[in-house]
Amino acid sequence: MQSDEEQGGGGRQEPSRDDIERRPWQYIGYRGYAKFIASDNDLLIFRRFGVLNTRIALRLQKEVSVREAQLKALDDSYSTKESEPINNGTFRNDIEDRKVVLEGIEKALNRYNTFLANQSSMMQLPRAPSRDVKNIQRWHELHNHQAINEDEHIYLDREDLVCLYRKDSTPLRQLIDNSLRLRTLPIWRDTSRLPIDSSEPVSYFSDKKTNVFVSMMIVLIGTAMLIIPIWILERQDDLERKLIVITIFIFAFLVVLSSVMVTKPFEALGATAAYAAVLMVFIQVGS
Repeated sequence: MQSDEEQGGGGRQEPSRDDIERRPWQYIGYRGYAKFIASDNDLLIFRRFGVLNTRIALRLQKEVSVREAQLKALDDSYSTKESEPINNGTFRNDIEDRKVVLEGIEKALNRYNTFLANQSSMMQLPRAPSRDVKNIQRWHELHNHQAINEDEHIYLDREDLVCLYRKDSTPLRQLIDNSLRLRTLPIWRDTSRLPIDSSEPVSYFSDKKTNVFVSMMIVLIGTAMLIIPIWILERQDDLERKLIVITIFIFAFLVVLSSVMVTKPFEALGATAAYAAVLMVFIQVGS
């Protein structure tokens, strides 16, 4: 008579929570670490290796420069050769040694240009926010820094960390994200996303809910900036007082626009000018 394990073909037994806590490097490891980082775009944080990339760029530049000097030496030699004149105006019947040098330059330039293009893209990546780095560090703390070898996750202490995901957010959204208490409010919690490992106390929060709240706040503030000065101007009879009220609200509008929305200076000035025009039209209508 066969046992249940033999009949099941030696079925895999799920590790207990105690087993996971004792040997997270066995049951979690890089498989769990990669799943955790891939679960949210904000956690896609890696090193830029700025110094090393600069050094490699200089090395590739040197290789191109050496071949450039070789080509110049050949061109100078063939241009001044009087005994057997050489046609330097053709690729079809070019000298063999110059062909070899040009092929080497082509390969070196391809490597150099590709590397610089990649570095240009790398330089556009935003610096990783400290709050997201701390979120990853907390994951390691939950596993007593044993799920991943310490010397392999110490990169989180470096200063050249970048985030692959570029998220343009308004200053109001940044205020929420930078505050641990605000960004972890229960109203933002995303109940549709469950932790990868049920044993991990990981919570997910919805960007969509936060963005809707921020958009509503911007609409309410904008509406208030239009309605409130109209009612104040309606109760003022003196033109000088009306101009003072308009000046105050124009300045307040510019401050709110710069601190709540992502706008360029000229865009902010244009919107403020339109706002001022609306208030001035109201004065003329009232008169």
